[in-house]
Amino acid sequence: MQEFILPYEAVRQADDPDAMLLAFLQSTYEAAANLGHWDRVALEHTPMITTHS
Repeated sequence: MQEFILPYEAVRQADDPDAMLLAFLQSTYEAAANLGHWDRVALEHTPMITTHS
């Protein structure tokens, strides 16, 4: 079984922990989606940003 592991200590010591965690989560999602042949168009949603005048 393949596992994706991001040690807490690595995140804690990173220059930008938020960016490191986000990159890890994005890459693991993409790997699972691609390997699982997920319908990413149906699953993924990009919220629309609206401005109020």
